[in-house]
Amino acid sequence: MNEKTFLHQLRRGLGSAIVELKENHQRRKYKEIVLRCCLKDIGYDTQTEGTKGYYLYVAICALDEKDEFENVIIDAFMKRLDHRLFQQLADILCLYAEDGSEKAKNALRAKYQCLAEQLLRQRAFPYRYCEREQFEYLMIYEVDTYKWPAFKKCIADASHISMMRKDDACDCYDWFVSHCENTFGNERITRYFEMASEKSVEIKAFVAAINESEKTRKENSHLRVEPEVTLESYISRAGGSENDRYAYTRMRIVAIRFSRQSNQDDLKNLVSIIIDEQSDEIKARLLQVFRVVDFPADINILINYAKSDCKRLQDSAVDALERFKDKRIRDLAVKFITSGNLDAGFSLLVKNLKKQDEALLRVHILSSKQVPHAIQQGIRDIYSKRRSKSCGDILEHVYRHGECTFCRADIVRAMWKSRVLRADILNECLYDSYDETREMARRIKKFLENKLEK
Repeated sequence: MNEKTFLHQLRRGLGSAIVELKENHQRRKYKEIVLRCCLKDIGYDTQTEGTKGYYLYVAICALDEKDEFENVIIDAFMKRLDHRLFQQLADILCLYAEDGSEKAKNALRAKYQCLAEQLLRQRAFPYRYCEREQFEYLMIYEVDTYKWPAFKKCIADASHISMMRKDDACDCYDWFVSHCENTFGNERITRYFEMASEKSVEIKAFVAAINESEKTRKENSHLRVEPEVTLESYISRAGGSENDRYAYTRMRIVAIRFSRQSNQDDLKNLVSIIIDEQSDEIKARLLQVFRVVDFPADINILINYAKSDCKRLQDSAVDALERFKDKRIRDLAVKFITSGNLDAGFSLLVKNLKKQDEALLRVHILSSKQVPHAIQQGIRDIYSKRRSKSCGDILEHVYRHGECTFCRADIVRAMWKSRVLRADILNECLYDSYDETREMARRIKKFLENKLEK
């Protein structure tokens, strides 16, 4: 494997990069690449897949460069960091600490103390850094490592910060409190807050702020949910300025509620209103209900909208068409793909793929070294619903070149379902950056071993 290929696979969190580090006697040639990736956020979507901290730590261990890497990572960690890079480095250092490194433990506690002092005087909290969230991240680490005494210290520190600031910028610690309730039990946390509030004005104010925040959240949640969405109110919500860029997104929740409360007459009347509507933007908003319920009229109406120059109208129509299996939809999907609109084309093929269409997929997927997330999702959905003995090269290409590790887990599952999962790829998956892929690979490997024994 050359350095360029190794970097490509390491950045995507593929287990093949770890296998290369473990098996190649000249692994030191990858040292700078691994270090560079440690010091740069290489996550794709940390909300769904987490950071690649564990994966990078395994790479460091495979290189046998733990001491040198630790010093560099600690130096970087103590600087002001973008939030996602902070999370990645913190996860790496947590693993160092778990393996007994006093240096890593000291660095994590030093960063905690540094942030605690910084929050006392910091005015603004730019989204890029999210230092308050970084502090909460380290509070959770402290509790996981040092248990109940750490919980009491973290509450005292957070309470002091809130009291000294005299504002509500650092009052929200629901993630930390929820984590502690799961760790120690809700009853113990409540009892501690009651007792500590009697002795400490700061903790009393902190608990009051938490309770007020929870009350406000529930009130706002209630306000966002309309008790009833009628056809009239649904149409009213969809109307308004065509230039309101958030209206389309806001309609998604309203559409779901309307779909649950409407009847067939409402939906048929809505179709007539959509047809008569002159604004393509408002048509697009109104159509969103048909993402979750079937369109009760001739789908040629949707097919025509799917050809619109208005991107949102096209998207709404495609979303509605995805629910149907129909030759006309399959023909439209092929037209989309051949014209370069792969996102729409692949999504429409999920229910409408014909065996001969695999050749078309192969042409448009294997010719590109980059697989955008929408394409990765489309291929995932297509082959999660059907088996194909000839899809191995398509799935492997998406496995290698797709960036989302969450979707990659389903790609591997589809390989296994279609019996095209090669032994070398299964072995790679044991070292994948996504924990669910690693666990799935272990289960499959165990199943195959038990099968051989029988």
